[in-house]
Amino acid sequence: GISHGCRETERKALIDFKRGLHDPSDRLSSWVGEDCCAWEGVGCSNISGHVIKLDLRNSQVYYWLDDDPGCKRALRGDITPSLRSLQQLNRLDLSGNYFMHKPIPKFLGAFRRLTYLNLSGAGFMGRVPDQLGNLSTLQHLDLSYNCHWDDNSGWISLLTSLRHLNMTWVDFTNAANWFQDLNALPHIQEIELSSCDLGTFPRSLSHVNFTSLTTLDLGYNDINSTIPDWLGNIKNLKSLDLSSNSLCGSVPASIGNLSLLQHLVLYSNDLNGNLSPRITNTMPSLQWFDLSMNNMSGEIPFSYCQLRYLEGLQLYENNLSGVVPNCWKDSSNLLLLDLSSNKLVGGVPDSLCNLQTLESLHLSHNNLSGPIPLCLKSCTELATLDLGHNNFIGNIPTWIGESLLSLKTLNLRSNAFNGSIPRLSSLPSLRILDLSNNNLSGMIPQSFGDFSALKSAPTYQCCYFNNNSLYVEDMWLFIKGSEIKYTTIRQLSMDTLIDLSNNYLSGNIPEELGNLHGLRSLNLSKNYLIGQIPWSIGGMKQLEVLDLSRNNLSGAIPSDLAALNFLDHLNLSYNNLSGRIPNGNQLQTFIDPSIYAGNPNLCGPPLIKNCTVNIAKANKEEQSEDSSKSRMETLWLYTSITLGFIIGFWATCGSLLLQQTWRTSYFRAIDNMFDKLYVMMVVTVAKYKRKL
Repeated sequence: GISHGCRETERKALIDFKRGLHDPSDRLSSWVGEDCCAWEGVGCSNISGHVIKLDLRNSQVYYWLDDDPGCKRALRGDITPSLRSLQQLNRLDLSGNYFMHKPIPKFLGAFRRLTYLNLSGAGFMGRVPDQLGNLSTLQHLDLSYNCHWDDNSGWISLLTSLRHLNMTWVDFTNAANWFQDLNALPHIQEIELSSCDLGTFPRSLSHVNFTSLTTLDLGYNDINSTIPDWLGNIKNLKSLDLSSNSLCGSVPASIGNLSLLQHLVLYSNDLNGNLSPRITNTMPSLQWFDLSMNNMSGEIPFSYCQLRYLEGLQLYENNLSGVVPNCWKDSSNLLLLDLSSNKLVGGVPDSLCNLQTLESLHLSHNNLSGPIPLCLKSCTELATLDLGHNNFIGNIPTWIGESLLSLKTLNLRSNAFNGSIPRLSSLPSLRILDLSNNNLSGMIPQSFGDFSALKSAPTYQCCYFNNNSLYVEDMWLFIKGSEIKYTTIRQLSMDTLIDLSNNYLSGNIPEELGNLHGLRSLNLSKNYLIGQIPWSIGGMKQLEVLDLSRNNLSGAIPSDLAALNFLDHLNLSYNNLSGRIPNGNQLQTFIDPSIYAGNPNLCGPPLIKNCTVNIAKANKEEQSEDSSKSRMETLWLYTSITLGFIIGFWATCGSLLLQQTWRTSYFRAIDNMFDKLYVMMVVTVAKYKRKL
């Protein structure tokens, strides 16, 4: 019967389920007492008292995480068979926990009333059980981000009530009829099958059933065919993602039939041909268009400027030519424009300045020229300005540091900018600054020590699972070396960087750079910097990359560099550094002598040059230098005495020879002085005689 709004058999089943779990953060501490309907994550029917909902999701524990320690909240263990007593269950969410790489229990197929099942990122492994095909009332199924495989997708076609399906990371390598099985679902609205090794599209479909389908994500599947024409028959589609496959040929005209499409993502394939100018007429609602990393050619159609709802346009890494279209309207909602790595020519068009909402502008790796237009200062929302690897000229505008106060990334590398570096330290969010490979001169501004976003480093936490336990680790992602490759994963984490290399900068390295405790990469190589390496650099505790090579730096290497525990790339070659190379801690890991090459006065490991011989020689040279210095001082002393005597003698005697009254007074004074000396001497001698 019903006891306190909770059925006893179901309460016992939940208690048994709890016993099989390790709960490190006591999320189930409320699971005591008689009324299980009041327990956290448990929901009961107001009428029958049956448990109808079990929601134990751990929302902070998906693959990439912020600094919320969500992985510590994960429940770990097994799903006990007693849970099958919850026969009235219609919602089950165990996502983000860890079930020890066990398979999904087959008995989940017995929950005939289930409408929502979410086992995403929950540490399951093994074959997806066919028994899930018994869940004929299921509307939402999410098995993503586990280690599953499914060699028979036939059971999917039995889920006739299904609306939302997410099986990202489930291996479909041997499921030959996956698309036909999906096509049998009459009410399906969202299909996400990313990273499933689908292999290929069916060449033709006699009938496309997807009358309700709005989202189709088949990215990262190595599908090696053309884009099939029948995709254009899914009339209600709003989002189509076919990215990171091996699709070839051109984008079929039938895609233009998808008049409700808002997201079209086709990046990283082998597609070719020209960009269709008809897209504005056929897809007026398009918000995100990504055809990057393909082999598209021709010019960018001016009609793309007229997509008034467009928020993201990504066409990077193609063979596009011509100019950047000069037709952008201030009514645009564009947030991201990425035309980098093409063959575009001309300048930055003034109409780009109309894009008041623009947050990221990427035009790098083209053949663009001219100065940066002044009107770009009105794009005050810009967080990323990437103009590297072009032929831009002139000074770096001072208004960048005055107007673009949202800027986080400024990349102007490999252009022909000249003049001095303007004041940029007033940019409160700037974390990546790359001005390398230009013709910049003058000194590094002392104000570089004032970049507030570089003074401290945030931590990122990541969870991952193995067979035995859950791990929490601080994740630091970086790039190594000098070239920034924005497509690599390691780079997602090179979140703080200053690169001023290969310019004509002079003067000292400012001590103030030591304030940048959050900086991960500092590259000042190939300049004309002088003076010593500041000791303050030893306080840049997050530094991973330090390159000061090919300058005119002198003096000793600061021993504090040994305390830089994250240092992974060091280059001090071709300077005038001297003395013993510091050792200890992190510096002991640098055994490549080329790091210190071109500094003839350095000694000690990893160089062959021995410091003891060097120091003895240095002492001998120092003694030799000291003795020669001493001889010089003695010579000057005697010379001064001699000159003083001559000058004094002739100044006195000359005066006496010239004036008779002076002569008389002088010799009388001498007689008196001798008389006094004589009396003193006689008295003193008499005293000593008495004592003796």
